[in-house]
Amino acid sequence: MFWIPDQVWNDRKKIMKLKDFKNEIKVLDIPALVARSKALKIEINDLVMDKNINKLKDLKSIDKKRKHLARVLTTLNQKQMIASLEVSKEPASVKTTAGEEGAKKK
Repeated sequence: MFWIPDQVWNDRKKIMKLKDFKNEIKVLDIPALVARSKALKIEINDLVMDKNINKLKDLKSIDKKRKHLARVLTTLNQKQMIASLEVSKEPASVKTTAGEEGAKKK
């Protein structure tokens, strides 16, 4: 077995946590993602308030929450776009062009 430095080990743990978070938000549906984004916005506001009254020790936690919010909003937008594309798709047999309608009338 070989030795792994602590920094590399901690980075691997962070990567695994990030992958878990990404996989977790990918399986959520649109209403759950909206609820998650609202909760994250409230958490960010609370952290900013704590920072302003010098109660918050870890200032990077605000940036981390903002990145989580950005990931959630990105996934939400992707799912909304996919849903809108699925709704707008119509079967090919239903679509007709103006030329086909004119030919049928003759």
